[in-house]
Amino acid sequence: MNMQQDDSLPATLDPPGTIAVVGTTHVGIETALYGRYLGYDVKLLAGADTWAPRSSQATSLHRIGPTFSGDWFARHWLGEQSIDERWSDPIPMMPDRCLSPLALSAIAAQREDVPAALPVTMQEWIESGLQSLVETDLLRGRVHANTFVDSIELAAVLEDDEPSEDEEDDGDIPPDFLLKLRGEAIGDDESNELRCECVIIADLPPECCRLEFDPPAEYFYRISSADHADAAEELRAGWQQIARIYAELAGRSDLDLYRPLRV
Repeated sequence: MNMQQDDSLPATLDPPGTIAVVGTTHVGIETALYGRYLGYDVKLLAGADTWAPRSSQATSLHRIGPTFSGDWFARHWLGEQSIDERWSDPIPMMPDRCLSPLALSAIAAQREDVPAALPVTMQEWIESGLQSLVETDLLRGRVHANTFVDSIELAAVLEDDEPSEDEEDDGDIPPDFLLKLRGEAIGDDESNELRCECVIIADLPPECCRLEFDPPAEYFYRISSADHADAAEELRAGWQQIARIYAELAGRSDLDLYRPLRV
């Protein structure tokens, strides 16, 4: 892992900078987890109510992970069937490849007993894998599966966030993002707004929320489905996009936490 800063890259956002990850998809959960490993202040929002119905006792699971209309699993795995019909079928990848090494480590750190068996069905992947992940210390209280984003706009940086006279000012500070929300409020905030320094839309349809600005914008990213034929390669492509985004935020040419550290 190359930890050398690359001066040719844009200005950095250092931890504990605030990041909103939009999309409680499997890649969205991994994106939020990656940011938490690096020390960022991350909130994960459902983004849009596009998830297909599924058999689950817990309503909090209805918008965790796959599938939503048009995602990889809807296109390649479900076919003409519903999630209910395939709920107990094997997942379309090997069990040890449905969660990243970071995710498996985060789940294992919460267990004092023998590690649970790896997921083999869609239901186990969502309920035992992804749901266990959002309940780990790193993500607990930061996942808002019933909060949706109607629009995102740019907002001037608040005075309290600007560098003081004693702090180094490396130039113009990029504007913040202001997310207009609906659904469940986040904490005690009833304003239906969320201000953050960075937004990552995690593999949601383009129409999931309205942008009140013209991309590109500094600290605004999209993770998009690469549409691989193989499900495991599809997941890996998403993880690679996550690593590239956080490398850019850190001002580094490489910041891949999925690879073993070279010594």
